[in-house]
Amino acid sequence: MKKSVNDIGGENWGPILLDQKDTADWAKLSTALRGALGDNGAGLVNLHEGRRAREDMGYDRYHGLGYFELGMQAIHDILVQKGVVTEKEVQDRIKALKSARADS
Repeated sequence: MKKSVNDIGGENWGPILLDQKDTADWAKLSTALRGALGDNGAGLVNLHEGRRAREDMGYDRYHGLGYFELGMQAIHDILVQKGVVTEKEVQDRIKALKSARADS
């Protein structure tokens, strides 16, 4: 039986760092976005869909992203799969935001 990407039992990943780091503003906002899109908000993304989306990312992608990045990628993937937004709309918005930042 193949292990899922989040099953790291028995692997040697080294020590767990327990020092508290400041959480970036975008990461805090990602938690708010998850709540707004979730079961107690718009109802677009539920807990089980989020877990499935993370596990479907594949080993390298899953382990290459941080905790909040995983959550945002999962939300993105789910909203695109459901047709709430298209990949083109997301990419166009990213370009517009980068352009606005460069102009300021």
